[in-house]
Amino acid sequence: MLAAKLRDLILSGEIEPGKSLPTERELVGDSGLSRSSVREALRVLEVEGLITTRPGRSGGSTVQLPGRGSVARSMQLFVRSHSIRVEALLETRVGVEPFLASLAALNATDREVEEMAAIHKRFEESIDNVVAYKRINLDWHLAVARASRNEVLIALMEAVSQPIFDAADYQEVTTPEIRKAAIRAHAGILKAIEARDAKGAAARMEKHVSAYADVMRSKLMLDTGAS
Repeated sequence: MLAAKLRDLILSGEIEPGKSLPTERELVGDSGLSRSSVREALRVLEVEGLITTRPGRSGGSTVQLPGRGSVARSMQLFVRSHSIRVEALLETRVGVEPFLASLAALNATDREVEEMAAIHKRFEESIDNVVAYKRINLDWHLAVARASRNEVLIALMEAVSQPIFDAADYQEVTTPEIRKAAIRAHAGILKAIEARDAKGAAARMEKHVSAYADVMRSKLMLDTGAS
C-alpha cells in the first residue's frame, strides 16, 4: 500500500522533514496505481500529520513530523467516532491529571507557574459568567498538563478534556457553590505547584477531579457499571 510505504520512509528518516515527496505524476508512474489511489494515499498521510499538501501547478507534498496537536486530533476523532462513554473519559481524567499535576510541580518553569496564576485570576473573575468560566477552567487544566513536559499525557489530556467539558450543559452541571469550590481547589493545586510539592499537587488534583467526576455522574446519571 502506497501510504504505508511512504509512511515508513518518512518515519525511518529516509525522507526528512522539509523535503518534498515525488510529484503525483511520479508516484503514479512509480507505483503503477491510479491517480485517485495516489491522491487517497496522500490524503491519509496528510490526515496523519506526516505531510502538508499545496494544490496547484507549483504545489506538492512536503514532509513534516506530526506534532502533539495531530495526536490530540486523532484521539478526539477516535472518541467521537466510537461513541466513547463519558464515564470512560472521566476515569481517564481522574487517573491521569493527578500525575500531570505532580509532574508540573517538578517541571514547570517560573514563567509557566506565572501563566497558571494569571489564568487562575481570570478564573476567579469569571465566577458569574458560566461561558467564560468553562473556557478558562479548561485553559487552566491544560496549562497544568503542558507544564508536566510529558508529551504523550499532554496529548491525551488535550484529547479527552474537551469532550468532557462538552458532555453536558455547563449551566446545569455547575452551580455558584460548585464554581466557588473549584476556584478554591485550583488555588490549592497552584499553591502546591508553586511550592514544588509534587505529592501535594497530585493529592489536591485527585480530590478536585474526583469531585468533578462525581458531580458529572450525578447530573448526567451516568451508568458506572455498579449494580
